[in-house]
Amino acid sequence: MKLSAGDVGVRLAAAQDMKDIKCIASTYFLDTDGLEYNDFIVATLENRIIGIACFKDTECPELHTIAVHPNYKGKGIGALLVRELGSILCKDHERIYVRTTAPGFFEKAGFVTLENDIKKQLWTDCAGCDRFNNCKQTVMCLEPRRE
Repeated sequence: MKLSAGDVGVRLAAAQDMKDIKCIASTYFLDTDGLEYNDFIVATLENRIIGIACFKDTECPELHTIAVHPNYKGKGIGALLVRELGSILCKDHERIYVRTTAPGFFEKAGFVTLENDIKKQLWTDCAGCDRFNNCKQTVMCLEPRRE
């Protein structure tokens, strides 16, 4: 199925979306414990949720979760979610961080790779992790453009 930009909508998630959010996240073994619906935006196609993105601003402003239903991967949905979330967040944050195993995806969205040790300064779970030296996650940062 070929999609155009007008086919997919992006909106803030609602409470009733959590079942679909958890379903998509679980496809990639992503943890949603402690996340609330109002932490998410969702991509929709014909009133079905096909992608999710979550932002958390606890220890640092972090794009916490992003996932697209497997049937819609490679169609620009993830990039759309990152752009939309970035436009929302650039009003309040100088930088947005992400810990990822897919750095190439985030590089295309304008994120830059940071030194691995910065994770210890940004997240307490990284600072105390006994597997830190074997971690597969790359830490990246986006500095939203100010208009």
